[in-house]
Amino acid sequence: MNNTISHYEHREGKFERTTRGGARHTPSDEIWRYELREGKRTDQASFGHDQQGSRENSATIRTATDENEVQRLEPGNMNTCYIYLRVSTDEQATEGFSLENQKRACMDYARSHDYHTRRIFLDDGKSGRTTQRPAFQELIAEIEKYKVDALIIYKIDRFARNVSDFRDTRKEIEAKGVEMISVLEGNVTKGSSLIANILASVAEWESDVNGQRTRDALMQKFREGWQPTPPPVGYRSVGGDRERKTCEPDPHTAPIIKELFELYATGSYSIIEIQDWLADRNIISRNGTGLGHSVIHTILNNPFYFGIIRWHGESKTGNHIPIISKDLYDVCQYVLAKHRNFLMRRRIHNWLLGGFAYCAECGQRYVAEWHNNAHKLRARGGKIAYYHCPKRERNGCHAPYVEMLDIETQVEEEFKNMQFAPEFIEAVVRKTREKLDESRVNALSIKQGILNRKLALEGKRNKLEDALIEGTIDREVFKRKHTEIQKQLEHMDIQMQEVENRCRIDMNLIDETLAFTRNIYTTYKDAPPFMKRHYLRFFYEKITIKNKVIFETIPTPIFATLRDNRQVIQKTLVLPR
Repeated sequence: MNNTISHYEHREGKFERTTRGGARHTPSDEIWRYELREGKRTDQASFGHDQQGSRENSATIRTATDENEVQRLEPGNMNTCYIYLRVSTDEQATEGFSLENQKRACMDYARSHDYHTRRIFLDDGKSGRTTQRPAFQELIAEIEKYKVDALIIYKIDRFARNVSDFRDTRKEIEAKGVEMISVLEGNVTKGSSLIANILASVAEWESDVNGQRTRDALMQKFREGWQPTPPPVGYRSVGGDRERKTCEPDPHTAPIIKELFELYATGSYSIIEIQDWLADRNIISRNGTGLGHSVIHTILNNPFYFGIIRWHGESKTGNHIPIISKDLYDVCQYVLAKHRNFLMRRRIHNWLLGGFAYCAECGQRYVAEWHNNAHKLRARGGKIAYYHCPKRERNGCHAPYVEMLDIETQVEEEFKNMQFAPEFIEAVVRKTREKLDESRVNALSIKQGILNRKLALEGKRNKLEDALIEGTIDREVFKRKHTEIQKQLEHMDIQMQEVENRCRIDMNLIDETLAFTRNIYTTYKDAPPFMKRHYLRFFYEKITIKNKVIFETIPTPIFATLRDNRQVIQKTLVLPR
């Protein structure tokens, strides 16, 4: 039997057809679809209103203004439908394909053809080349649970851009007795599947062409010296549209990311500690949580920050402004490698040479422990500390125990033989001045930003208080908003104090650095234990011990380079045996 039953009605002189489901179809439908396709449809709502005039007493239709809203069906004899909308990221800015335009066209079609819309399914920023889309899968499951008369889509390529997926899904929907209606292409479940498959093939071809065009544009952007993908934390996109955008350092986050690298380069911070540090400065992920361990690790490993861009296995110097220097990046890579070995191992006791001292006999890293004897060690407070090889007396290693104070004093004596060259000291002083100036500029910028936000909040607070006095705001609303603003103002005061504290810390570090370059031994000797470990990390990869004395010192790459270039002078290179 034919899918449509034609009959004549002489109501107001109109010819009508009625589909099997009861929806009326008039010759003006073709005119309506043509006008929509050509962008000539300006009064869509009035058309639907005219057609449903005879039914306005029996059914009330509410427009679904939200994709998750289900219309309430009043008594009446109406067809039901689902609406499916999709837009990919690239198409969001394309006229005619926006979600709002699709939704308006589909809702107008449903109203003008007397379909009651039960629900709207929306896939935002999802590719049509796969069916693994959240809203699409939910739609298929919903059709299984609750059958409707029709599924309305804006265009076939909104539903699928793959011929096989379209064919299989179309058959599945048709088998459940649901008509698939495209606003621009008509009913695609009726008659031969040839036309529908041709349209799906065209959609797939368009997708292939657009994909290749996008890939070519992104590669060209890379050749021109710009990163094709969105920039990392610390940068913001500027100018252009889509692949034409460039980037620049973000005034708020760039100084923080630079400081992140500087802090990590000291070797004193684990990635977990960096996470907390970033969260305190409101550097968070898009979902509002702190940056994850892997995200921070990726930041530290990203050469983009010192000026390199990468794309499909290729790399080159980019046009963007680097946030850090290549030297600082290299130091962070070195610290990352060292942290994997020993630097950030958590210990109950922070032994000075923990992670540095090794056995010259078997190569094992030395461990340390306290020996307690209140009677024998009365003069030493009842205990004494030793470093020793963990294989001693268990796996054939005969390296003796060595007193902590003894071996740490030997390491201290090593620094007596070192001094920096005068030209190196001058370079440090020059860099220190630059760092101080930069620190002052950054601090001033951060303070001004906090002050601006504070003034804006105080203005909002004043308006709230005025509204309360004038009686134009509810007391509960006033209390809630006023409390929120006060908390934000208090937080800004804390931030301002942190900036002041950081400036003081910077000055202390500058003082320590200058003292260290001018007199290595005295500065090391007077430094607290945690600073001594900083100095050891700067100079030594490891220190091997044999028969209770230093046998060999392995320099770090930085120290070795300075020594080879005569920037560090060692007065005595022969170590005691």
